[in-house]
Amino acid sequence: MKLLPLIWWHAWRHRGRSALLIGCVCVAVIVPVLSRSLAARFERGLRARAEMAPLVVGARGGRFDLVLASLYFRSAPIDPVTFGRFETLARDPLAMAVPIHARFTAGGDAVVATDVGYFQRPGQPLAFAEGRLFARMGEAVAGSAVATRQSLSPGSSVLSDLREAYDITNVAPVKLNVVGVLAPTGTADDEAIFVDLETAWLLEGFSHGHDDAESIEREDLVIARQGDRVALSEALRTHQAITDENAASFHVHGSRDEFPLTAVLLYPKDERATTILQARLNSQAGMQAIEPAAVVDELIAFVVRLRLVFDAVSIVLAASTGALVALIATLGYRLRADELRTLADMGASWRTAALLVGGELVGLIAIGTIFALGLAWVALAVAGRVSAFL
Repeated sequence: MKLLPLIWWHAWRHRGRSALLIGCVCVAVIVPVLSRSLAARFERGLRARAEMAPLVVGARGGRFDLVLASLYFRSAPIDPVTFGRFETLARDPLAMAVPIHARFTAGGDAVVATDVGYFQRPGQPLAFAEGRLFARMGEAVAGSAVATRQSLSPGSSVLSDLREAYDITNVAPVKLNVVGVLAPTGTADDEAIFVDLETAWLLEGFSHGHDDAESIEREDLVIARQGDRVALSEALRTHQAITDENAASFHVHGSRDEFPLTAVLLYPKDERATTILQARLNSQAGMQAIEPAAVVDELIAFVVRLRLVFDAVSIVLAASTGALVALIATLGYRLRADELRTLADMGASWRTAALLVGGELVGLIAIGTIFALGLAWVALAVAGRVSAFL
């Protein structure tokens, strides 16, 4: 302990060299720690999310895009599956079907239209931190991360985003009334705003609400009248906020069977039902039923290969840092030869000289390691908040 002041003052006197050694140790430690920790967390997050649904049904195309769009609500170039297809699957006694419509955003976050089955899914039901589930068109449930980021709570609202800012044919932004906030799950559910399918049809432009046709006084908005039928102009202003007063005025144009969905999640009764459904759906033209777990395994295999590259880099960094430490120790001993000789003349043992030189190196390495672990902890915390994958 008596040597600590000497060790400290010598390290501070040569602080440029000390900072260089600390920095090299920090880099050598933080690269393998971060690469392995992020890879492990990435794998856990992917596997946990993939286990949410045994089967994902969608239009034939990229399997990775379908999984990313339906389970992680990421924008992906996939063809939609029709609502009529979902209704057919929902009538099948072999499985429970849950629709997923994730084609819009609000405040930059995904708007996911689904039904109550998503919140009561087998094995992973969703809990509410506050509020309740949506009960009608225009009501929304916010994920915990979205609620924090956009300051949402029951009673607040958020506007949907325009898909194309300069397309005048776009549906105007729709006001979504938040009625509930989900408890944190650590999955993509934290990063989404959930609504019912009727709200999805409104966002798509298949549904709208306006004043009663008989009460419209402006004749330029009425194209023709025939009996109890009234043809209205496209210039008629429609409601973009659903309230108790105008909720009954909203109606759908077109056949729901042709309306688009991103995918359908299937929860078969058992493994036999899974095999039957997968074989049946994959044999149909334009359809595919995939197991998210199998797709995730392929992604993880790629991550493992990438991690091997970081491991190789870590070995090179460790070897370089070890060589640097040995060089600094050798040069330090030579530069301090006169000092150490003077200490020996004063009666200090060789152990004292070893403690002065070695203690400084050990202390600097320890500081670099602690600093690296602290930075890694901060980086992991930030990465966990930024990405739903982690």
